[in-house]
Amino acid sequence: MNYSRAGGILLFLLLLGTGCVNVQKTSNAALYNLEVLEAEGKPQEVITVSNYGYYLFNFFPIFCGNTMEGRIGNTVWFQNHVTLERTQGVMIREIKEQKPLVTNLQTHSYETCFFSVIPYIGNSLGIIWYKQIDLSAVLVKAKK
Repeated sequence: MNYSRAGGILLFLLLLGTGCVNVQKTSNAALYNLEVLEAEGKPQEVITVSNYGYYLFNFFPIFCGNTMEGRIGNTVWFQNHVTLERTQGVMIREIKEQKPLVTNLQTHSYETCFFSVIPYIGNSLGIIWYKQIDLSAVLVKAKK
């Protein structure tokens, strides 16, 4: 048996089982002397939430990150969780207890075709598609 091929298949299966939602936050120390224009207070942290998934013909979801509360980090199959609404829901749950002012909200969405039916033609005849959505914001601690 070819061990490198078996290892590649095992790695592929492990990647399929991992979640595609990622939440990153900066530390307060990274923002210590910074100010946010037109904000009433000091920046507390920057939060970024991203989710990605794979789709058949850019329409039918195959798998993506689970955005449901308590399930972040898991994979959801055959459901579309790569949407702005679901990504916003993750961010809101992450920051709701802090009750910060939110500023500099940025979104970015990206999609691309992996395989084409006819090579070198482009994405118009794509089979497997990758979609990603990112949402970031600066959280500001209000002045007293």
